[in-house]
Amino acid sequence: MPSSKPKPSEVAAETKKRYIPYIREYYTHWPAQSYMVAQPLAELSWVVSTTQLSLTPPEFHICHADPVDFTLRWQQHVQIPTRIPFLCTANDKRPGGDWETGVVGYEERLCRRSNLSAALGTPVQKEVSSNYPIPSSGVVYSKHVVVFRGPHDHYKEMEETDWFQLPIISVPAVRWPKLSHMGSTYAFEVEKELMRDKMRGALRMCNWENHDYIVIADFGLGNSHRNPPMELAQMWRDIFLYDPDIRGYFKHVAFVFEDIHQSTSRLIIDDLAKKTKGGSSSSGGSSSRSKSKVHHGSSSGGGSGSNSGAAHPTDFEIFETIFAADSIRDILTRPDPRYGISMLTS
Repeated sequence: MPSSKPKPSEVAAETKKRYIPYIREYYTHWPAQSYMVAQPLAELSWVVSTTQLSLTPPEFHICHADPVDFTLRWQQHVQIPTRIPFLCTANDKRPGGDWETGVVGYEERLCRRSNLSAALGTPVQKEVSSNYPIPSSGVVYSKHVVVFRGPHDHYKEMEETDWFQLPIISVPAVRWPKLSHMGSTYAFEVEKELMRDKMRGALRMCNWENHDYIVIADFGLGNSHRNPPMELAQMWRDIFLYDPDIRGYFKHVAFVFEDIHQSTSRLIIDDLAKKTKGGSSSSGGSSSRSKSKVHHGSSSGGGSGSNSGAAHPTDFEIFETIFAADSIRDILTRPDPRYGISMLTS
């Protein structure tokens, strides 16, 4: 009996040969194109909204779902005039990475069920030949990405009347940074600041395009990137609460995890243990330059095994803790630790 799950390469081939040309011809009102900003923090001016003056923090949501499907449902539920963008971890070398093969990263899977690869590969500016490679702090914005299949478990074809489009913000995350303190923090400030600039650059693009809602998946997490999850969650929190440009602008922020069992902490600790056991590393750090085999994607051996638990919390659990309503309220009653300015809002 044949498998009900199609091969990713076959789905990609049909997307490339059938769907993308069809959308280019009949959906000209949703042009498959994008533009890249190499230095968004320097090139895009921040537009202050009238509602931002109150410095009211956004409402945070930590959810378990497919991020793109969640974005669609959320858009339908809130019925706001502007569309909700999805921040997607991007391959910095080529549009959609290795989406035509069996690579399982979220960007690759999304490219098989949408025309994202075509949008990424078609610059809006006629004088620009390509958006790639994306610079270290660069952001690519695709305004109309058309989704015509369901998630990767079956890549179910959707009725054309059910096709939808959404904005995608594509940013390459820092990959396997050098870590310290048993893999819980960045070892080098330069890598931490680069990651912070990528996060702020994505939010700057949101502001430029008038989006005050955003969906963020496991950006920078999982086996492909291995940024320290606790510190990463705290960085997101501090950006939304303390950044002088960003605070007060966003109304709602959703962190959506496709795999709630994924534990980047465990991946980091397990790799450190292997290297220590093999005598291939000195004490005090975890390196991104491990020789172990890396599988792209966010759900590769995440951490639901028998040894997981309090010692290795899942990424979902970490973000639930950091962005718990009580925790956010408590933080807002304290002075900003950097400037001594109270964040308490009226």
